[in-house]
Amino acid sequence: MKNRKKQFRRFWLALVPLWIFFLSQVCPAVNVNYKSNREPLIEKAYIKLPLGAVQPKGWIFHQLKLAAAGMTGHLDEIWPDVGADNGWLGGKGDSWERGPYWLDGLVPLAYILKDKKLIDKVEKWINWTLESQDKDGMFGPRPDAERKFTEDEKKLSRMEKNKDDWWPRMIMLKVLQSYYEATADKRVIDFMIRYLRYQTWNLPKKPLNHWTHWAKERGGENLSVVYWLYNRTGKPFLLDLGRILFAQTEQWSERFLSEFPETWNWHGVNTAMGIKQPVVYYQQAKDTKYLKAVAKGIRDLMRYHGQVTGMFSGDEMLHGANPTHGTELCTVVEYMFSLETILRITGDPWYADLLERVTYNALPTQVKADFCARQYFQLPNQVACDTEWHNFITKHNESELLFGLETGYGCCTANFHQGWPKYAAQLWLATRDNGLAALSYAPCRVTAKAADNKEVTFTESTNYPFDDTILFIFESTQSVSFPLHLRIPGWCDAAAVYINEKPYNKNRLKPGSILKITRNWEKGDIVRLQLPMKVKISYHYENSASVERGPLVYALKIGEKWEKIAGEEPYADYRVLPVDPWNFGILRECVYKPEESFIVRAKEVRDQPWTIHNAPVIITVRGKMIPQWKPYGGITGPIPYSPDYYTLKNENPEETLMLIPYGCTKLRISLFPLVY
Repeated sequence: MKNRKKQFRRFWLALVPLWIFFLSQVCPAVNVNYKSNREPLIEKAYIKLPLGAVQPKGWIFHQLKLAAAGMTGHLDEIWPDVGADNGWLGGKGDSWERGPYWLDGLVPLAYILKDKKLIDKVEKWINWTLESQDKDGMFGPRPDAERKFTEDEKKLSRMEKNKDDWWPRMIMLKVLQSYYEATADKRVIDFMIRYLRYQTWNLPKKPLNHWTHWAKERGGENLSVVYWLYNRTGKPFLLDLGRILFAQTEQWSERFLSEFPETWNWHGVNTAMGIKQPVVYYQQAKDTKYLKAVAKGIRDLMRYHGQVTGMFSGDEMLHGANPTHGTELCTVVEYMFSLETILRITGDPWYADLLERVTYNALPTQVKADFCARQYFQLPNQVACDTEWHNFITKHNESELLFGLETGYGCCTANFHQGWPKYAAQLWLATRDNGLAALSYAPCRVTAKAADNKEVTFTESTNYPFDDTILFIFESTQSVSFPLHLRIPGWCDAAAVYINEKPYNKNRLKPGSILKITRNWEKGDIVRLQLPMKVKISYHYENSASVERGPLVYALKIGEKWEKIAGEEPYADYRVLPVDPWNFGILRECVYKPEESFIVRAKEVRDQPWTIHNAPVIITVRGKMIPQWKPYGGITGPIPYSPDYYTLKNENPEETLMLIPYGCTKLRISLFPLVY
């Protein structure tokens, strides 16, 4: 009898881990989404909250609403490449990256907004994908091995072969991850296990570069999903797959550690994706050389190819620091996603500073204010968006600067949608010490688990990045003790924190650090983070000067004349021409005393602040016209050199220049020569 009792007890004890796993999969209340990495992976510094936990407010909420009303919400209705005949819906149309790219932005947008129409669109694609899986685990469109092509059908032949590529499935894995984080649909976990087993068996004989080079360059996307699934299942084979994927992916760490970065000749979008790959693998390898490689790589990119927005040039290959070289919109949103990933793993606030600079400067300028058109390349000094000659490496009939549905090339039409939704979803993160972190700032509301699995809510009230005050209002009815992490930006040297209007920390808050506030939070508690924004001058290509205030770069306000040249409203193609002169320099004496010489005037922050007319901040400064600086095709001529010991002598009268945030412009000068 005693032996039977022991056996009975052992049987039920043996089932405990299975019950825990079962509950973690089927019960959303269990904090499975808040867990850091499973062993043997390193612990991440911050953990993504479930999709929908952060609800954007104010101006950033309006960006998502505009996206839903514009191209993101209607792309399948206006663009055949992601229409009903798409290969990812079983049709004969595009079967490669464009459908998955669009979904990569549509899924987070739909579930953040809780928009039923968009969710219905998402589910149609998700269901087809999940149902397309074979018994061996492969999924998605398949090539027809028996189909023969004529000479006139060579393009179709390539499209058929693209169906056999690993790359579009990497994007779809990211889509399914986002979908699971919003819905906890159990089908996704089983589906991914089968497919990733298929990869483990087949990658040795059919490696990432077996058909195109894209999967080899971008294998870090696949690797991220492998670790995400490992954290939810603990399947040991996934760690083996992680090593296989890393070995077959382009060795970005070696690239970044190489010498002569001025000669790096890499594809811009690949670089934006690849920048995170060493940090992602660091979770398994635990070798800090991967962290050092990425930090060095970013610094070298910015030194030799950097632009004032925090981006690097890539039109389409890396192209130096000249402000008339372009940056692709795909590069912007993929670099944002990489920085978001790196930030969660490392917790280094430097990456949050980089992310914020790119998001609040490069992203809004490249999308039409109503989200019904986008631009392929952007330039820091951009004085016309026309079809004149441009100094780009890759040409698409000189249409790269036009705003339109598919001007330049269609990849950005499919891919830019992820920018704002993914950024909004990561405004708040969970912490390893059972708290919450606000590392990127914008108006929003978060409801999440903290302390002993208690649900708490903060409303973040602010007009940041246009204003320097951020209020965090604790709304939960029960008192809860947990830490709140706040980022002190690297650009702010006089930050201050007040709790219920009492100074929290009398010591100087270090720029580029994380402040941790641990207290027993009561309903109505208010944290005020004050981030004074000073006008600062930085120097760039040919020692030209840029004007910065807080996270924003400021550019010359140039009147815009929009002309429709093709297509149908509202998704037409437009050229944008200047109605004001642009060839100005800033007086040398002004940059030496920016606090005295630059006059800042704040205006109302409207729902759509990223336009020339709605710019919430205006800065005025004295300057002079430079007659010798003239157009050169569709770009500016060489920017006059501005060394410290000599600046351009100019007999023209002084004028008052009006500067507005870079993201509010479509035409601009953001790198200025100095004159006297």
